[in-house]
Amino acid sequence: MPSIRVSPRVAAWVVAIVVAGCAGLSVPTPSDVVRLPREIRIGQADTVIQPVEREVSPDEVNSAVSRIVSASPVCITWPSLWLDDAAIRGVYRVRYDLMKRDWGVPVANASAQRMSEFVDMGFLTKRERDDVGADIVDYSLTDLGRGYLSGSPFGGTRPSFCAPSERHVVAVTNMEFGQFPCGNLQVHFTHQAPAAPSWARTEAARMRVMQSMDAPPEGDGVVTLSRQWFRPDVLPAGMTNGALNSACSDAGHRNIIGNDLNLNAPPP
Repeated sequence: MPSIRVSPRVAAWVVAIVVAGCAGLSVPTPSDVVRLPREIRIGQADTVIQPVEREVSPDEVNSAVSRIVSASPVCITWPSLWLDDAAIRGVYRVRYDLMKRDWGVPVANASAQRMSEFVDMGFLTKRERDDVGADIVDYSLTDLGRGYLSGSPFGGTRPSFCAPSERHVVAVTNMEFGQFPCGNLQVHFTHQAPAAPSWARTEAARMRVMQSMDAPPEGDGVVTLSRQWFRPDVLPAGMTNGALNSACSDAGHRNIIGNDLNLNAPPP
């Protein structure tokens, strides 16, 4: 099981997520070897968190905050559905006929409208199944939808599609160095949502996004940054090794569990 150890070469709060073995470690370039933390170079850690240098470029801070804010999700929950087993992974067979019979036509039609919005967003494809009965529809996850889906319609957390809000940072308004739970550089900024994210391609989808946002269209935000390194073969897609990131660990300081981005923060 992964464990965490403190790097003796950096500030006391620096966290190293340690792996059980080093098999499959890719070979970094010579320039990476110079910069990669020792815990990664010798195969002891998947990721290492280091403090941000006080001489960090404001442009790098702005770029990091912009990336985090743009990726902040808008989560749209699925409606209530009557599902039959489609026997194919990623395919959901909806029995609108039974929904109309037992839940009423308005409920069934509202659910069908919501599912049609997901089709318009590119998260699902739709196939009406006249071969198995009237008013039965198979919805299949697209690659995009599979990447944004959280939860399950078959139990546990209610399913949602959580896609990037594509908000942008208007201005960084304050930078403060200190000891914070999720890093050593706390950044205040102002932000603004687009009229609609690029994946909301119809008016109905845009209205659904506006209803689902948990932050105002524009306002103040805050996030804490640190510098995060990854083992080269587990570097997340789209991330640059050693980039500024917001990385919060769990109570036991064993795993990274998310960021502390707050888009409803009071101004500094």
